[in-house]
Amino acid sequence: MFHIQIICGLLAGALCAASLGESQGPDWAGMLGFFGRILGTCAVLYPFFLCRFFGAGDIKLAALCTGILGVEAGLLTIFFGLLAAAGRAALVLGKRGELRARLWRLMEFVARIKRAHCLEAYPGWEEKAGLMRLGPWLFGGYCLYLTLFLQA
Repeated sequence: MFHIQIICGLLAGALCAASLGESQGPDWAGMLGFFGRILGTCAVLYPFFLCRFFGAGDIKLAALCTGILGVEAGLLTIFFGLLAAAGRAALVLGKRGELRARLWRLMEFVARIKRAHCLEAYPGWEEKAGLMRLGPWLFGGYCLYLTLFLQA
C-alpha cells in the first residue's frame, strides 16, 4: 500500500540518484541501485513492523538512509541511531524502575514467537507513553557516522 508521500519520496530520490551520475544522461544503474537498497532495507525491517517494534515511517526513513548513503554508510547510520535510542530507552526505563520487567517481557515475547513459529505484535505496543520516534535518533546516528568515518 503506497501513499503519495512514498511515491514522491522515491521519485525525488531517483532524480537525486540520476543527477549524481557522471555521465551526460541519467544514471540508470544508480537509480536501480537506489531502489534496490530501499526495497532491501524495507524487506529486512518489515518483520519488525509486523511485531510493532518500528513504525512504517521509521522504516521508510531508514530505507532512505540506505538508499541515499549506500549500504555500508546507511547500515552504520541506522546502527548508531538505534544504539543511541536503545541507550536512552534503557536510561528512561531504569529511572522509572521498569527496565528489568521490560527485558523479562521481551524475553518471554521472543520465546513465545520461537515456540509458535509465527510473528505477532509485541505486547504493550499500543501504549503511547513508551513511544519513541526514531527520526531524531537516525539523524544523530548520521552525525556520529560523519564524525567517526569522514575525518579528512
